[in-house]
Amino acid sequence: MEHTVISADHVHTAETAQQRQRTFVPPSESYLPGVQEPAGDALLDQLFYATVDECPDPTCRPLLLDRVAASVGATRKLVDWACWITSEVYGGLPEELVDEVASAGTIFRPSTTFRRHAAEYHNQGPPFGVMYDACSAAQRREAADNAVVLVDGLQVWWTDFLYQ
Repeated sequence: MEHTVISADHVHTAETAQQRQRTFVPPSESYLPGVQEPAGDALLDQLFYATVDECPDPTCRPLLLDRVAASVGATRKLVDWACWITSEVYGGLPEELVDEVASAGTIFRPSTTFRRHAAEYHNQGPPFGVMYDACSAAQRREAADNAVVLVDGLQVWWTDFLYQ
């Protein structure tokens, strides 16, 4: 597996991540129907493991998020991965992930961009991508951050994550 160094002193992989509950495979190991293009899987995995690890380096996650947001394909794969996992956990995407009013009552409040992508995923399923092309890097960054936080929350709290 390729390793992308994000800073001078550390890299996040399955081997370096804390060994707490591991329910989901990282983006590099998941099969997402309709996603064929390479998406910087090592970078996506590092972002996932840095989130799971709650990396104490204050520059780590922001740097990884910036690098993911620079790529439409990487952001799309990450959000599709989170939507697929969430659909598997709940038997479909909960309204709280696609509707602003419904999400207001949850502990996890996804960004407008994430909700739009999740709604597109919910309504059409993969593949889709036109919406990602229209997003700014800041919007893709928000969506990528929401995706990894959602999967990490589901890993820790399972279905209770949205409803605490």
